[in-house]
Amino acid sequence: MSERWRWRGSVAMLAVAVGFVIYPLIEGEGDVINSDWPAFATGARIMLSDPRHLYDFEVQRRVELDVTGGRTLVTLGIKGILPFVAPAWVAFLAVPFEHLGTNLGGRLWILCGLACLAIGLYLAVRPRAPAAILPAFASVPTALVLLNAQLDGMVALGVGAAIALWSRPFLAGLCLGLTLLKPQLMLPAGAALIATRRWRVLSGWAVAGLVLSGAAALLNPRWVFQWLPALNGPVRPASREIDFAHFGTAFPAGFQGYAVAALSLVALFAVLALARRRAAEFRPAASILVAGGVLVAPHALPTDLVIVAVALATWGEALWYDWLLLSVGAAIAAITPAPVPAVVGVLVVGWVCARAAGLTWKRREPAPLSAG
Repeated sequence: MSERWRWRGSVAMLAVAVGFVIYPLIEGEGDVINSDWPAFATGARIMLSDPRHLYDFEVQRRVELDVTGGRTLVTLGIKGILPFVAPAWVAFLAVPFEHLGTNLGGRLWILCGLACLAIGLYLAVRPRAPAAILPAFASVPTALVLLNAQLDGMVALGVGAAIALWSRPFLAGLCLGLTLLKPQLMLPAGAALIATRRWRVLSGWAVAGLVLSGAAALLNPRWVFQWLPALNGPVRPASREIDFAHFGTAFPAGFQGYAVAALSLVALFAVLALARRRAAEFRPAASILVAGGVLVAPHALPTDLVIVAVALATWGEALWYDWLLLSVGAAIAAITPAPVPAVVGVLVVGWVCARAAGLTWKRREPAPLSAG
């Protein structure tokens, strides 16, 4: 690709990125309400007013109706609401935003997520130029995070900071504490750290987890036991999941939990095997583990494909068709009914992991001309 076209592409991606930042400032109040923000605001209110019923769907329904001004979901939900099923510490994170009101707080929540994503990408691509973040930031997965007001930008910040601080293992582990906002996405990374005995990284990660768990336990000592059963709500056959384990929901009701766990375990072994192929090279191995987390997770949505974008940026060798495949796949997964998103998600994430593992074809360089 000529330098002129590279420059034009960079300008176009920069324009898209600027549009993403402007959108939360100008979107209608209805768009804020129709995102996932009301669920996080609901969690924040309950955590402060009635923390022992944080995962009670009836309490959530009453509070969320107050947050949304009486509006109910017309899309797929549970009992007419989008429930709060994140770890309890996510509710703490949403508290300062919720105090600003549903409208302003939601806009700032979205902007905070975008800022975290940009910083996380910048840390992940260093020492390359800051422009290296553009293919990941100006992508369809980022648009989905923006429209759904999801937590993936903050998870990306944790991943990027850990990569940047990898030479300081305990600090890297502390940074991975941000990934506990969506802990299900980090299963391969955790397994790989245990297998390779990265105890200092694991200790930092554990300290971050203990601090977050302890803070939540001060208000609700039983929150973990209430949270785990609530996780069964979002994982249903009709959900737009993009993980391999989602195919387990095709089994009869009594076997679905076992099938989801078994398929998640199969995907975990596959991702670890791919990462082992590149164990001597930090960036390819890290990108496989980060992207593979979406494949392995028992619950992953199209917005989580932005973590795959972080993985591609971390790898640093992605070509234009890798980014195109990711964006097209994210768009298809976001608008099609189940099980199409799961099929697309497995193919896209599988492709990224295979590329980073060196299992796909490589572009051949032209042979040098003979001097004779």
